[in-house]
Amino acid sequence: MNFYLKLFFLLLFNSLFYLPEIALAEKFPKLVSIKTSKANLRYGPGKNYPIKLVFIKKQIPLVVIDGFDHWRKVLTTKNLTGWIHKSQLTMKHRSIILKPDYLRKKPELSSKKIAFLDKNVNVSVLKCKVYWCKITLKSRKFSGWYIKKYLWGSNYIIIN
Repeated sequence: MNFYLKLFFLLLFNSLFYLPEIALAEKFPKLVSIKTSKANLRYGPGKNYPIKLVFIKKQIPLVVIDGFDHWRKVLTTKNLTGWIHKSQLTMKHRSIILKPDYLRKKPELSSKKIAFLDKNVNVSVLKCKVYWCKITLKSRKFSGWYIKKYLWGSNYIIIN
């Protein structure tokens, strides 16, 4: 009997440490992007649901708002919602410029201006602070800080 009591408390103690990790594993919403050059956005979570939209370009940013099995319900930059298979998504943070402004060397308005970014430019988000995000533009090989509220979906990136 003493053995079973010890086993019970051991299992109970261990479950307290693993339960929060399991509960937080699929936390929504989160920022993702399209991994493949062709991905189908569907009306429901499964291949038997009709296709709503076909993405024909990689690296389009999306926000995951729900999940079912291997399917993720996403929100697009045009405020469309639909379901996409998780194999078509990557956790690499991408964003779209919402308001034109300067890319800066440091996260300060008085910092040196590197480049002017127009609306709808697709960028990679490396990390975010409270009011700024460090971004890169691979096509032009620019890297710097941009005002966070001017980036689509940046409020779903963890601050570090």
